[in-house]
Amino acid sequence: MTSSHDPLLALVADPGVNLSPLTERLWANKIPHRVVVQDGKQCLLLAREGDLPQVKIWLEEWQNNQLDQADLIPDSADGSAMMKGLLNIAEAPLATLCIPLFVMMFAWMHISTDWNQWLLLGESLWPQQRFALSAYTDMGFWELWRPTLLHFSVLHILMNMFWWWLLARRIERIDGKLALISVILICGVLGNAAQWWYAGPGFGGASGVTLGMLAWVASRQRRLRLPYQLPSALLPVMVGWLLLTLMGDTLVPGLSGTAHGAHFGGLLAGLLCAFIWPANSALQSNT
Repeated sequence: MTSSHDPLLALVADPGVNLSPLTERLWANKIPHRVVVQDGKQCLLLAREGDLPQVKIWLEEWQNNQLDQADLIPDSADGSAMMKGLLNIAEAPLATLCIPLFVMMFAWMHISTDWNQWLLLGESLWPQQRFALSAYTDMGFWELWRPTLLHFSVLHILMNMFWWWLLARRIERIDGKLALISVILICGVLGNAAQWWYAGPGFGGASGVTLGMLAWVASRQRRLRLPYQLPSALLPVMVGWLLLTLMGDTLVPGLSGTAHGAHFGGLLAGLLCAFIWPANSALQSNT
């Protein structure tokens, strides 16, 4: 027996099926719903039983490729673009909220110098104690993680926010908010710890986290066939680019200005998290 508050299963689809036209129709008509993943399948859940008859009609139209997208937002093309933007925010509010937070931090860095002390992370401990576990525990979790918030140029923050927008929304939508928070914290602190070990203090940026997200998405998309809908070649291309910049900096120190430790540390942390996190957590996190 189910209660009136239990979500209703309206559709089960394979991982590669694009449900966007259907979910856009539901959001446009203010029908609360959620797409989750269970046992490798996409499940469309409805919040209200009264919506089911109309949704069944749209399901039949969608399956027959007859679902008309033109009448979703009849006002204008601008209205359609605005609605799509609102849909993206509604599906991944946490991932979206983080972006203005990074922008505000970037602005703060230009009106204050208080953040300069963040660059002195464990200055007295490196390099003599970089192999000592006590050095990392002495610095603490927050002190190790917070350089993730720092960006030193417009290009730096634009690149990281592009990848954040591309990847974080997918993780939140498929795996849930808890998974996204875990990836952000774990990849941030382990990536920064790797960078501190590799080159000492004086670094910043969210690249370790975004590469951890990329590793998470690419691994789980390939291994569990979850519908992140990201090009499968993206991870190998990015790893190749990291190796190329590492080779360049080895030949000409400082050539790229890349925080290699944070990049590779975040990447490996993301792979580890992707394997540890249970496959059915998407359903548990979103219902």
